[in-house]
Amino acid sequence: MSFVVSLDALKLTDEAINVLYPIKMQKLSDTHWTPVDISKKAIKFLSEDGRKSVLDLGSGSGKFCLVAALTSRANIVGVEQRENLVQLSRKISKSLAIENLQFIHADLIDLDFSVYDSFFFFNAFEELVNPKDKLDRQQELDEVAHQKYIQLIRQKFESTPVRVRIVTYCGECEEIPSSFRLVKSENKGRLKYWEKSI
Repeated sequence: MSFVVSLDALKLTDEAINVLYPIKMQKLSDTHWTPVDISKKAIKFLSEDGRKSVLDLGSGSGKFCLVAALTSRANIVGVEQRENLVQLSRKISKSLAIENLQFIHADLIDLDFSVYDSFFFFNAFEELVNPKDKLDRQQELDEVAHQKYIQLIRQKFESTPVRVRIVTYCGECEEIPSSFRLVKSENKGRLKYWEKSI
């Protein structure tokens, strides 16, 4: 992708964002990538009251990050362990000339959560236990790894300061510690807004 897309021409709809991706990625959109309307709701909450840095845990194709960066002034960071998805996300971000967006190729467990004000989490570990949610054949089903990731992320969230916010989309929210209160939920309970209160 060597062209630059005009932001004026880009309408923030699922259809408009999805066409930026290869056809294989477009086919995964309904199951694996965050819908535009969910992204807009999430980033509004995550960037309120001067919050400037948002980490997307398991950014996948980067769709949430793109929408979040285009609709807020926050610095958006997506972390993803699949290098091919990170490279694709970076190319699309560059083609849109987005400056407040970064993608990191890493295991989210290795990141320092203390440098972020807010977090977005779209059920990133479900593919470890649900064969219908597998993104590719490389990922093995592994209940032990699933529980390990949940516990480690819960510990990382627990170590964050008061007022940190999290938005979860789908999932059981097992990774959210009791120090976070549920502020509200939408979309039939699938979209939940959390803030650390103690």
